[in-house]
Amino acid sequence: MKYRRLTKEELDTMAEDFAIFLAANSIDNKEWDKIKAQDDDKTDALLDLFSDIVFDKALTSAKHLERISETEIYCYLFLPSQAHMLSVRLLNPDLNLLELETFKKVPSLLAQGKAELIQGTKTYTKEREAEMFDLMQQGAVIANSDTYQTLLSLL
Repeated sequence: MKYRRLTKEELDTMAEDFAIFLAANSIDNKEWDKIKAQDDDKTDALLDLFSDIVFDKALTSAKHLERISETEIYCYLFLPSQAHMLSVRLLNPDLNLLELETFKKVPSLLAQGKAELIQGTKTYTKEREAEMFDLMQQGAVIANSDTYQTLLSLL
């Protein structure tokens, strides 16, 4: 398995896609019920394969990830051979980046020395999508470019 198995909740939201996946593998509902009842290894293999396909498709098409906590923002741009990271870290623990008002104040917080902006670039040591998945396992989510572009404009 390349990534991880989708949770039951994730699979439930993708029931139609999973049915299409099964049909593409010449498995109808009756056959799927039989496999689930009689062949745990094949059930696991099909669920794992479908999960990998879903993650591969999502990560291949994604360009940005972000992770936002009360005190830090990490934004990533994933290019073909390297990733760029922009990060804001609050130096004042009384502020909360999860609050929109604090987020809007980031430029002035940087100017006042109450936050720091860090940038970095990493050449991949493994496949691009695997690098992205590792960050997602640490709490990052697929995002649009808005936050990244906002931070980039502050450099």
